[in-house]
Amino acid sequence: MSERPLRRGNWSVQELERLRQLLPRRGVADTALLLRRSEDSVHRKAMDILRVPARRGAWTGSDDDRLRDSWGAVEPRLLGPMLGRPVAEVSRRAEQLRSQLRSGPWTRVELQRLKEFYGTRRDQDLEVVLMRPRAEILAMAVRSCLAKDKRFAANAQAPTAQVETKGGSNKVPMPRWTQTEIEQLRALYPDLANLTVARRLGRTVTSVANKANQLGLKKSPHLLADIGRTNVGMRYGREPGVVSEEGRTNVAEGAPGKNADPDLPGAAAADAAG
Repeated sequence: MSERPLRRGNWSVQELERLRQLLPRRGVADTALLLRRSEDSVHRKAMDILRVPARRGAWTGSDDDRLRDSWGAVEPRLLGPMLGRPVAEVSRRAEQLRSQLRSGPWTRVELQRLKEFYGTRRDQDLEVVLMRPRAEILAMAVRSCLAKDKRFAANAQAPTAQVETKGGSNKVPMPRWTQTEIEQLRALYPDLANLTVARRLGRTVTSVANKANQLGLKKSPHLLADIGRTNVGMRYGREPGVVSEEGRTNVAEGAPGKNADPDLPGAAAADAAG
């Protein structure tokens, strides 16, 4: 498949809005790929529109949140101007946050952040993003059937463990779906959360969702109803539960119904869509 040419010239209003939305969490390379612009063009435009006036003094909670969202995705030389702080100060603050990691039960919000960031951040960067020790992050990622994104993993392995293909490009080999697995997916997918299906098939949640979409599979009406009730609870601030270190869920009002995974809060709403 031939690659589409990169866009050049003036940026449209829509492109600028997408840049504002994408770059703080996706970084320059991913944003450039999605916008079909060169990385140099994205970096220059980000410096133009995302730079903020210089700030001094103590870091606010909002400052820390923005740093954590971008840490590991946006390079420090761009992140500094985006936060209005010198690059060295941004790095020092990240290390200060790393010294304040917490342990204990995971909340629904933390699990949503894990799902959002795990695939495209290095494990050491995730400590700052999630404010959790690396061992806990990796353990919860395994329990949640999460994996690094293919392109991210390929880029991370490129310097040391490249896999040469016929065309000379580097890929991370992924196991193909067998016919037996596909039949199991067809049977399980409609009535179970993606996390539950992933665990039963020994696959990642992303792999399950992608294959189901490829096959045109849909969730059943009663599971979608469960998801809807859970989403309403989340929208009005009801915490469906937290996950203990032993893997038990403390269920609260608004917890998903019988089809949700029993180990994770809000599993049906977080993982069933697709």
